[in-house]
Amino acid sequence: MDEMRKKIIIQEINSWKESRMLPEQYCNYLLALYGQGEIPPSKSNETASKKKRHLFGC
Repeated sequence: MDEMRKKIIIQEINSWKESRMLPEQYCNYLLALYGQGEIPPSKSNETASKKKRHLFGC
């Protein structure tokens, strides 16, 4: 599959995940499928990680 097309699809799935249009498990499955086993971090995951680090002082 064309890399640009894959990137667009992954961006769409991430937006569905953030807006909760689909359950998180479905989005993770689709991201793993299109990312060929690697789940790229979504914005919500990055934000959650930053909050955890801030709370726990890491």
